[in-house]
Amino acid sequence: MTEKEKFLREVNNAYENWDEQFFMERITDDIYWEIVGEKDISGKAEFKEVLDRMKEMPPVEIDVQNVFLDNLHGIVRGVVVSRNRLGQKKHYGFCDIYKFAEGGEKLRLSGITSYVIDISRHIQYKENC
Repeated sequence: MTEKEKFLREVNNAYENWDEQFFMERITDDIYWEIVGEKDISGKAEFKEVLDRMKEMPPVEIDVQNVFLDNLHGIVRGVVVSRNRLGQKKHYGFCDIYKFAEGGEKLRLSGITSYVIDISRHIQYKENC
């Protein structure tokens, strides 16, 4: 596993554990996060606000299925499992495109584009309640 792949797996682990400190140390001040069809987040302060709101949501499980890399970008594809307000399991397929910040000793992110879709209705993800 390359250093970048390990880093992106750590990023997803930080999402799963709401690890705000991890993100604050590994994003640039001018981070830009586009959640396609939902919202755009600009800058470290707004990113922190989003993380704070995410902590109020039910816990999630993230299954990283693929990681693709080049020099400036990493792509992570997988499934997020969470629960809705009624306690029912929800499955979301995701694809996150990360832009690595240039320079510096440790890997950091300067941009994220997230594509997320509810896949709960697909037969392999249905849960018998």
